[in-house]
Amino acid sequence: MNKSNLLGAEQWQQIIEGQRSSGLTVAAYCRDRGVTEGSFYTWKRRLRSPAKSNHSPARVFVEMKPPKTSSSGAIEICLPAARCLLVRRGFDRELLIELIRALESIA
Repeated sequence: MNKSNLLGAEQWQQIIEGQRSSGLTVAAYCRDRGVTEGSFYTWKRRLRSPAKSNHSPARVFVEMKPPKTSSSGAIEICLPAARCLLVRRGFDRELLIELIRALESIA
């Protein structure tokens, strides 16, 4: 296993900042530090844009309460920033997940 796989976000932040101030090319800097260029660029992208990274973002739990009267067969999901969704029976699960992700990415 190479060193690139053992480093966390903080170490990668230091490596990326160190390369900028070193005056070395990315290739030379990575070679000197024993990390791969591919990992360097992957982490640079992740740290610049965490919401769009392939790395799992921190999970936020959303409180879900069943409706007081279940006659409608609907569930209201309240997200942070006063966003609420009303979900009725027969909803498309994948569409709901996509919608929640889209709403949560808007800050």
